[in-house]
Amino acid sequence: MKKLITLLFVLLLAISVVACSTPATDDPAPADDPTTEDEAPAEEPAPETVEIETLEVQLIPSRDAAVLDAQRGPLQTMLEEKLDMPVNVTVATDYTGLIEAMKSEKVHVGFLAPASYVLAADQGAAEVVVVSTRYDIDDEGQRLEDEPLVTSYRSQLLAGKDSGITSVADLKGKKIAIASFTSTSGFLYPANLLADNGLDPEADVEWFEAGGHDMAILAILEDNVDAAFTFKDARELLQDDYPDIREEVVYVTDTEPIFNDTISVIPSLDPELKEKIKQAFIEIAATDEGHEIVQAIYNHEGYAEATDADFDTIREYLKRQENWEIGQ
Repeated sequence: MKKLITLLFVLLLAISVVACSTPATDDPAPADDPTTEDEAPAEEPAPETVEIETLEVQLIPSRDAAVLDAQRGPLQTMLEEKLDMPVNVTVATDYTGLIEAMKSEKVHVGFLAPASYVLAADQGAAEVVVVSTRYDIDDEGQRLEDEPLVTSYRSQLLAGKDSGITSVADLKGKKIAIASFTSTSGFLYPANLLADNGLDPEADVEWFEAGGHDMAILAILEDNVDAAFTFKDARELLQDDYPDIREEVVYVTDTEPIFNDTISVIPSLDPELKEKIKQAFIEIAATDEGHEIVQAIYNHEGYAEATDADFDTIREYLKRQENWEIGQ
């Protein structure tokens, strides 16, 4: 019996020594515990690439319909040569119709103004490939033809020479003419310029929808308003009829830069085709014949690469505008 007890004591001692010599872990977990496995984030499914036989391109009727109709054929021919595929260039009824057509993939390439591009992109209907380029304009309204082309423009605040308006702050209590409440340069950026300078775009000023940038300037000349916002420099539209327009209607200040018009594609196009479309427009505008065509269509001088992030200021301004009843 004593030998048995002694034997058991020796075994227990051996077990204790082995246990003490085994290294401990800070946070042991069973090998099959699923919480210890690395969980890779789920990948976003790649958009299904749309198969097309004819590339559908649509222009916006922002110019005389006869001009657009005359130029869409030559543009179509040049695109077909560059892309080596059938192309059909048509004219949309309006921006809303074009966005809907791109959303349903009936149109693959669209000419979209900056605010319209943001609306389309945020609905998953458009992806910018190029932005148009133009000559910059100085504060006297002169085109800077000796300087590099630019990818943005500005809205300008104009006032009568005897109005006493020399800054944005002077607009409080004044009547301001604009082309329309849907215009990026005519209302969206101007209203946000007021907000950025501490004025309430709804309560502190009175807006007058003139029906065009030239008409907004005429409202100043006819003393119907105190000031006007137009694209820079819309005074050129009235230069022939009013040779002294720049002395009678004076420049006050600019808004933030507004990216130029875009050429955008639907996101589901094949990436290789997107790249070919981008290069096609850049190369076409660089030729004499192509430059004449894009000049006749929209006064574009050429095209440059652009990214969606370039339009984030417009997104910010549109979001702020949602809180305003004016222009809705």
